[in-house]
Parts: sequence; structure tokens; C-alpha cells
Amino acid sequence: MNIIEKLKEKIQQEKKIKERSIVFWYDPQSQVSVEELKEQLDDIEVRQLTKNNPFQLKIEIELQRKTESFLIYSTETRPHDKDNMLLDILSYSTEYKADETAMLSETLKVSDQVLRQMMEQYPLFFESKDRKRRLSKILPKDTDEYHFEISMMAVLVKASVPDIRIIARRLLLNGLHMEENDLLKQLERNYSLERTLEFIGRHFGVSLDRDNEPLLQLLNVLIYQHFRQNAGFTVEDWEAKWASSSPNICALFVEEWLQHDGEVFEEHIKEWEKVHQVRDVLTKRDIENYQLVETFPVVDVLIIEKCIDELVHQTIHVDERLSLIEQRLQTYWGSKGKLKALYETLFEAIRIEKLRPVVNRIHQHEDFYENYTKYLYKIDHAYRHFMHHFTRLDAKEMLEEIANYLTNWYENEYLRRISEEMNFRLQDGYVSKLMHQRTFFSKVISPILEKEQTRVFVIISDALRYEAAYELYEQLKERENGKSSINPMIASYPTYTQLGMASLLPHRELAADEKKGILADGQSTKGLDNRRQILQSIEPHSEVLKLKELLDMKTVEVDQLLKGKRLVYLYHDHIDALGDSAKSERETYRAVHQAISDLEYAVDRLSRLQAKRIFITADHGFLFQFKQIENHGKIPAVEGQVIDHNRRFAIGHNLSVPEGSIKLTERQTPIQNAEVVMAKSINRFKTGGGLQFIHGGALPQEAVVPLIDYRRIEAGKPVDVAVAMINKVITNYRIPVSFYQEQSITDNYTSRKVNIAFYQGDERISNEVELVFDLKGENRDRNRQVIFNLVEKHYKIGETCILRAETVSKKGKEPYLEEEFTLRLYEALY
Repeated sequence: MNIIEKLKEKIQQEKKIKERSIVFWYDPQSQVSVEELKEQLDDIEVRQLTKNNPFQLKIEIELQRKTESFLIYSTETRPHDKDNMLLDILSYSTEYKADETAMLSETLKVSDQVLRQMMEQYPLFFESKDRKRRLSKILPKDTDEYHFEISMMAVLVKASVPDIRIIARRLLLNGLHMEENDLLKQLERNYSLERTLEFIGRHFGVSLDRDNEPLLQLLNVLIYQHFRQNAGFTVEDWEAKWASSSPNICALFVEEWLQHDGEVFEEHIKEWEKVHQVRDVLTKRDIENYQLVETFPVVDVLIIEKCIDELVHQTIHVDERLSLIEQRLQTYWGSKGKLKALYETLFEAIRIEKLRPVVNRIHQHEDFYENYTKYLYKIDHAYRHFMHHFTRLDAKEMLEEIANYLTNWYENEYLRRISEEMNFRLQDGYVSKLMHQRTFFSKVISPILEKEQTRVFVIISDALRYEAAYELYEQLKERENGKSSINPMIASYPTYTQLGMASLLPHRELAADEKKGILADGQSTKGLDNRRQILQSIEPHSEVLKLKELLDMKTVEVDQLLKGKRLVYLYHDHIDALGDSAKSERETYRAVHQAISDLEYAVDRLSRLQAKRIFITADHGFLFQFKQIENHGKIPAVEGQVIDHNRRFAIGHNLSVPEGSIKLTERQTPIQNAEVVMAKSINRFKTGGGLQFIHGGALPQEAVVPLIDYRRIEAGKPVDVAVAMINKVITNYRIPVSFYQEQSITDNYTSRKVNIAFYQGDERISNEVELVFDLKGENRDRNRQVIFNLVEKHYKIGETCILRAETVSKKGKEPYLEEEFTLRLYEALY
């Protein structure tokens, strides 16, 4: 189709839409003559536009011939709007473009003036159809010269959007040296390398010279400025070479790069750290001067080394270091690999150091087991976590000395003092005032069955000791649709599986039988079938299963199995299964970790099955020691008519009581028809079984078991958060913002996790901060202040930006809060 035919089509399209057709055609190439137009266009008035006739044409079109159609033809380029006397008519009519540039201008939706200037300056760029096609996809609507050039750069570096930051990142990822960077060569060949460096340099506040490895220079500036933002000092040599007038823009760029292409950027940072001897620079300063720096992994290495040294020399300020480690675990380097593992291990070591004075509270409560559940269990929890992390470290040698020191203290000081106290109490006929395991069914389950129609689930996890269950309880507390509590129970002596499982069943009396094990009112409690019979004798609608069997079932199968059931006992055995075998007992702490995960998943699955009442408890706890058990801790085996036994106890008749053991009184054990001899302290009888993982004795680690009561409720609402600032005016690039958590954390209100940053439109103009609002207490206790760094660019006095917060949950991110701030950065004017 020739240009006249296209023009006719344009005229007819206008006539269909409007009563008449007014078409302007600016044709600087003079592709046709006015005579030719008049000859071929007999249904429209053709007028040639000259310098002298615009006013006359205006009168004709708008006053004298208001219903007729016109083609206004000019052999000049379209004038700028401010010089166009017929602009008002052009605004409600249409323009026909016939030359290649004009048609491309229409395709790209960019003005002729902008496009022609670009085509004249950079003709090679427009020789490629593919480049023009890609340009049309990313070019902003009604773009100006600046954004047109940015879009051209984006096409040449294969960036998805015309963003100078993405262009810079693409270039840096393609190679730091000029001769090896293909994208730089593309820019030089088809656009302008000088203009590219000018644009990028201007954005990051630095001058880039093509003869001085500009990308390497840019990288140096970016890394240094990211470091400088949180460093409490400056390095004169670095400052002289890598200064920037836009340090916040540089720092934000590095932050975003780490988020998107972190693995690639890591190598640049590690190389920079090595070449510029960052470690030597930092070691000359106090840790407080660089502990907020997130740029280099050596910062974390030095913090770890400092903490180790302070632990070894007993000079550590525990609360400061615990807070610092928690903060570092949220940083890019501190949350990765070996550094994360070292931090997690150190955190527990420092926590033990903080808890050491707790041992002095050993006599604080009259009831020793109650004392354990108030304070002492935390030491076992911290030590278990420490050893769990330590045994999995790749760099064990760094913490070997601390591990030996803590283990010696744990076993020779902490366990010794607990053992001595327990020995004294046992000999004095001690019986704890806390709830006893053997009353669990009568005091907890029976009242529910009598008064409620709720289906009750009881999960019994073999060897889940109190400190591990408390960790599980802390996790369950965070569930939005649940309410949980934890209370201690005292396991029946001796603290082993058969008696513990029997104690949790309904019964009046417990007895021991050589063949049938522990009897509940004369009936064997061994195996699921016997336990089901005992439960069904009290509540006919009862079921007994292994927990894993239930979790492996499909929902339809579970519904069918549990239809009409009121009481379900579920048995979980992971800790005891590994610990009770000499071959696998060293995996005990890993097993505890897995058991907690299993049980949390079980609660989740049961909740989805509409379970409203779930109890989690254990038959007994355990004691675990990493060190080789010395001979003086092994005592002769009990002799006599032994019915059952392990390393810590014996049940039977006419039993001997070796030195280092004790025979229990009738008040101290629920077994009615036999004697019980238990090893005192942490002694082991010289008999079969493992030596490191033990239970059966009276130490609180063995005898204090948990009772977690979990109830499914309507999900609590996340707390509300407000910006606690009356004057929302920004006068500095560094902005302190105060937040107020409107409700305290309760059953009705859960925590809220948010990502917060400043924006203009969709462009983020500050660093992004992640906060968790989980505060409890009075109004004055629920305030937080955070520092934001605004990117350096020109902001008009009085223009606004938005502080935007997104709620972060398992479902993803959702918009939550927006607050408008006014920008009045007067210092930017001088």
C-alpha cells in the first residue's frame, strides 16, 4: 500500500469517528506534491500550510467551512507545540505520518522531535529491526530525551526495563574490564560509551573515565560506600579514591544487588576484601566501630573471633553479645553457611555463660523439681542446643576449647550440684508437690470426657524431656489459630518407658510382672492393643495409634477411622529409639531436634483435621553426657530377683542396694508389688545398655516431664502498627521514624512482621527494613525507632513520598500501611 492509499485510509477512519475529517501531514521529505494530493483526494479540501497562512486556515476550518473535511499539508517538520499556531485544531484532529521516522515515532509513541534527534545522533542503533522492536516494548509512553537514551541503553545491555540501576548491574555482571565486556562494546558501537558512563556516573554521584577502567572504579565506589554507611570511622585513602555525592544510592544499589544476584556479587566483595586488606583495617579499630557493617564477611569473622576470645577469658558482656549475634544472624553474610552455624553455636555458648549464676538458685524453692521448671531447665536447653550446633560445625576447632570448657562445667559443676541436691532429697523421702504423672488421666482427661463433647488427642512422645517440650511450647505459642500452655508433671519412679506409659493410662494400681511388664489394675500395658482395651474400658469410643501411622494417612482415611471417637492416644518414639541404642546414642540431641519438628507438624496436621484439644506429654525424660563415662560413675549391678532393669534402676524382690544407689520407699514409687532400687547422682549400674543416654533415675532431666495443653481457637488478629510521629516532614537524608504497636501480644493479638521502606510511586527511595512487632506490656513499652537512609537526588521542596509497609506472612506479602511524608531537604539547596 503506497502513502496516498494509507492517507485515504486515515481520512476514512477519521470520518467514521467524527462528523468530518481534519488531517495534518508534516512531510519534510516532500514525498508528494500538493497537485498530486488534490488530484487523488477529491472528497477532502487540500491546503498547503505555509508560514503566512495559519490564521486564514484557522478562520476557514473553524468559522467559514465548519462541516467540511481538510487535509493540511506541510513540507516542514512539525513545529514545537509552543510555536504551533494550529495546535488547538491539531489537538482535536489527527496527524498522518508517512516517512520512516514519523511512522516509527507513531509506533514508539514518542514525539518526532525526540526521535529524529536520536536517529541523527545514533543512526547505527536504528539499523536493527530487532533493536527497534525491543525498544518499542520497554520505552515509556511520551518519553523525553533522557528516558529515550536510558531505554536505548537498556536494549543494548538486554535489561528488561529502562532503569539505570539494572543497566549498571548488567554491565558489572558482564565483566569489570573494558576489553572483556561485550555489553560495553555494544554500547560503544551502537550508542555512546561516553554518554553511558555519564548517565551511570551521574546516578551514583561519581565521575567515570573510559580510560581508567570505569566499571572497576564504579564497583570500588559502590562497595566502599556500602561499607561507609554503617562504619563508625572513615579510611582516608579509600575516601579520597572512592567518594560519592550519592552514598545512600550506592548503598541501596549494593543492598538490592545482594538480594537479586547475591552469589555473583559475593565473589566481587570477597576479592575486594582481600585486595584492600579489610581485615587489617578493621583489626585496628574497636568492634563497636564496625559491628553494624554488613558489606564484608570478615566483619562477621572478627565478631566471632572477638566473642570466642571474650568467652575464653571470661570478659564477655553477655547481653550485648547476644543482641549483636541476633542482629548479625539477620544480615546477608551472617545468615549464610559456616558463619551462621558459628553464630548459632556461639549464641548458645554465651547463653550458658549468662545462665551459669542460675545454679545458685538451686535452693530457692522448697520443691526441687519446681525449682528446675522455673530456672534450671534453661541450662539443659542451652547446652543441648550448643552441642547440637557444635557437633555439626565444619570449623569445630574454633570452638573446641569453649566446648571442652562448657562440657566440663555442665557435667562436673552443674550436674554434680543437681545430683547432690537430688541425693539429699531422695534420702529424706522427697515426694514432689507438682502433679504426678500417674494422676494425669483422672485429673486431666476424665473431667473433659465427663463435661465436654470435645474429641481429645493425647500425644505421648517417648523421652521428650521438659526443656525440649518448652521449646515446642514456645513455637506453638506463635500459631495464630491456637492457644497453648505448659505445666510440669513428675514421672513415676523409676523413670522408664513401661512404667511411664502405664502411668498415663487410667488405673487405680500399678504392679510389675516379669512377663507382662507393668500391669494397670492387673492388665498388661504392653503394646497398643492392651492400651486400647484399657482406655476403652473407661471410654468405649477410644482409639490408639502410632503417631506416624495417623500422619501418613489421607484425610478421608483419618476421618473414617476416627468417626465417633472421643479419645485418641497417639504414640511417638524418636528420641528414645535412637538414645536407647549404644550404636546411635550420640545422635540424641539431633533426635530431640527432629522430635520437636515432628510434634509441631503433628499439631498442624491435627488442627487441619479440626482437632480442638491436643495434649502432648512424655513417659520420661533423659540425661545425656558427651564425655566418656569414668569408672567411678559405674556401680555394681543390683542382685536379687530382678523383674526389669536398665543402667539406672532395677525392679524386683530381695534386691541388693550397691553403694551409690538407693531403695525407694512405698511413697516414692507407684509400683505396689515390688522393690525399686535406683542409681543415685549420675551413676550407671554395670549392666547392658548405652552409657551416655540414660533415664530411669530421679534427676529432674529424667523425672520432670511436660504437659502441653493446646487448644485450637479462632485465629488472633495481628497487632496494629502506627507511625508515632505528628510532624511527618523529612529534612535530612537520614530519617528516624518512630513506630507504635497499638496492642500488646495476647491470645487475641498475634505478632505482625513487616517490610518497610520509602517510595515515590513504585520506586523505592530508601533502604528496606524488616521488623517484627511482638511486644508485650504497657503503652510506653511498645515503641520502636528505626533509621532509614534516603537516596540522594533532587527533591522539590514540598513534594511528598510514601512510607509503605507490607505485612509478611506464609502467604506472601500484602500491603498494610501507607503514610505520606513531606520532603523539605533545604540543605540540598546549598
